[in-house]
Amino acid sequence: MDATQDSERVNLTIKYLKILLGVCGICFFLQADNCHSPKRVLPQHLELQNPQSGYLLYPLVKRGNTDALSALTKLAIDSDDQYWLALSGKLGSSGALYYAAMRSQNPVEIEAWLKTSAELGHTQSQFEYALLQVSKDEKRRWMQKSAEAGYEPAIISMAKYIFESEDNSQALIWLKKAAEFDASSAFKLANLYWKKGKAEKAKIYFDKAAQQDFGSAKTALRVIKQHKMEPLRSLLSVPVQGPNCAQTIQFVATTLVSFIQATSFQEQFEKDKRLADLPLCVLPPIWLQKDSLACSNNFDNKARLGCDLYPLSQLKTPLSFTHMIVFAEQGKANVNNGVMFLDQSDAYSVFVHELAHFAGFVDEYALPDDLANYHCSKNIAPNLLLSPLPEAFLSSQTASEVKSEVNTPETQVSIKKNNNNENLQLTSEEVIKSRYVPLSRSNNWQRALDAHNELQILESNNPVLHHIARSRTCKNTQYESFKPTQQMTFLEYHDVPNIPKVYRTLWRQALLRQANYSALNDNLAISAFANNDDIAGLFWSTL
Repeated sequence: MDATQDSERVNLTIKYLKILLGVCGICFFLQADNCHSPKRVLPQHLELQNPQSGYLLYPLVKRGNTDALSALTKLAIDSDDQYWLALSGKLGSSGALYYAAMRSQNPVEIEAWLKTSAELGHTQSQFEYALLQVSKDEKRRWMQKSAEAGYEPAIISMAKYIFESEDNSQALIWLKKAAEFDASSAFKLANLYWKKGKAEKAKIYFDKAAQQDFGSAKTALRVIKQHKMEPLRSLLSVPVQGPNCAQTIQFVATTLVSFIQATSFQEQFEKDKRLADLPLCVLPPIWLQKDSLACSNNFDNKARLGCDLYPLSQLKTPLSFTHMIVFAEQGKANVNNGVMFLDQSDAYSVFVHELAHFAGFVDEYALPDDLANYHCSKNIAPNLLLSPLPEAFLSSQTASEVKSEVNTPETQVSIKKNNNNENLQLTSEEVIKSRYVPLSRSNNWQRALDAHNELQILESNNPVLHHIARSRTCKNTQYESFKPTQQMTFLEYHDVPNIPKVYRTLWRQALLRQANYSALNDNLAISAFANNDDIAGLFWSTL
């Protein structure tokens, strides 16, 4: 009996120990899991240095803990750690992918990482990925995703894109959103309301933009208060100017924005010391009533800005100004028979560049073939001299074999005459000078250049001297073209402010030669005849 009881006690003891070991095992694993629980790990990783902190977070990230992934991404970005940055991206961190793309120099990597991040819903990545798209539809799709998610640069871009390319109803929706934090969008929205005739709503958004210190909005509010739109007939009552105006130029605005632009240009012109000596009179702008002039950015199917001037031609009343500048909404700036057309995006420098065309100056960049052939065959521009190509000139000078080499005004030209083996050395400057056409303009240039250079030598320790140099105007024609300076000027690139003194001298001479000639009358006559109005056409052509 005792033996049996002892055996039972042993069995119970063994069972108890097994249970105890099981409980201890469970407790051990429970404790171990608690050590790696998010509640313990996420606070603890902040106390460790990278990469130890990353190793602590990684198991949680592998288990799909989004807070741990965010913490690992922040760790990788803050420390710029490529290992954890790449790993975070592979594990689905859109922020890590965006950061990696923004610091990469590899276009393929950038686009791939941005695409993955954008697909994960990262708004900044969606915006940047949209900018990389060639397809308009794809660009619009990703930009809209980002904007709808509330990313402000995307909202502004969507508003601008639709405002410039689509119907006003969609533009209103996006501009309203952007106007809450972007002054430029508030200004665009105000103008949209203004064009729709909703003046009070327009003033609200002009004021919103003005409160964000947007200068054009402040000007708009002042203009609305101080000025009013005028009928087309108001152009007939412009006062006659004084005798010092070789050209009298009337600014005409077709919208509120263009009136602000015209006012700004007039103010800048009055302060422009480069043009102070020119006998030009620029009159304050007139703000025309809506639809007084019908303008298009593809006028007469010529892919440039223009307006139908026939309504003005029909008035058959002499004008007190000789030239007119129309500030319209949109299109390529140009000059046509005494009328300059500018759009709302054109800078003051474009105005100055086009203003020289009123005096007959020609562009100094390579012209399209049709314009190059026109200007280079007529050769009447004050800033243009021509000559035949060097080969043609030299062949005309020798009856036998001619060998030539012409590079710059400083190089030598060697001409070998086979008939008597004489060697004649001429500088290319001498060769070019002997064939400038027309000679009278060449001599006029040289006098102006000599006067300028002599004054520079007398007045400056570092004189800037000018000489006749090749221009690109007549490239690809049968002529070589030349300009009055070796420098780049405002006639080559409108944003180059350089107007050398010799140009101002030639400009003044050109204006005085044609003082008070109204090229505008020619334009009005052409417009009348084009509309089969012979009476108006004869009126303007005989003034």
